[in-house]
Order: sequence, then C-alpha cells, then structure tokens
Amino acid sequence: MLDAAELHRALYQAITSKDFDTIGELYHPECIYMVGDGVEMRGADVPLGAVKAFTSALPDLSIDIRQQYLPKDGVSIVEYIFSGTHRGELEGIPATGKKVAVVACSIMEARDGKIVREHDYYDTMALMNQLGVG
Repeated sequence: MLDAAELHRALYQAITSKDFDTIGELYHPECIYMVGDGVEMRGADVPLGAVKAFTSALPDLSIDIRQQYLPKDGVSIVEYIFSGTHRGELEGIPATGKKVAVVACSIMEARDGKIVREHDYYDTMALMNQLGVG
C-alpha cells in the first residue's frame, strides 16, 4: 500500500503518462477535490475530469516537482511547475499554440492507500498572461 508521499508522486507520473485508469484507482471513490476557489467537489470522477481537461489542452504536459513536504502522517504537500503547449481548449480558451509554465501547489491527504482529499492551487493569472488572455 502506498503512503501519502508515494501516492502523490504516483499521481503525477500517471498524469504525465496519461494513464487514466491508474489515476482513477489512486482516488478513493468518495474523495473530496478542491481547486483555488475552495469549493468542495466529491467523487473520483472530479479530479479525473480535471486531469483529462488539462492533458487534452496541454498534450505535452509535464510536471516538475520542486519540493515535497510531509507535515504529518497521511499528508503530502507538493510544490511543482506544470508546463506544456496549449493545443486544445482550456477553461473556455481556444488553443493558442503558446507554451506555458505555471507554479502550482497540491495538498493531498491519504488513507488506506487512496487519495481521500486534494486541494490544488495554481497561478491562474500567470497562466492567462502566458496564453495572452490575461
């Protein structure tokens, strides 16, 4: 069974390889997922949908983990940079063909080898500016 640190790293590996089956298996079916607005959404299909949207918009998506913190058992915090080329619609923005690199952070809680809670933040303004729409 994977611990929180291993789960976080396995998630990013699965995202960059577009292994949607593994991504779905990493989340508890009743997980809570939030982005920067703080609205809690339930179910493994929610983060999986977000991943599919990002990997569709940025098909060459890569994730560079800068720091990983383990503040307590079952919790992992990762600071990372996601980058890629905007080749598909993203959050209502048609493909621009521009390359982006955005600082992000993810706080993840694990229990029994599954992700039960995740809160993702990223610099939306930097993303919009790099896409030329900010």
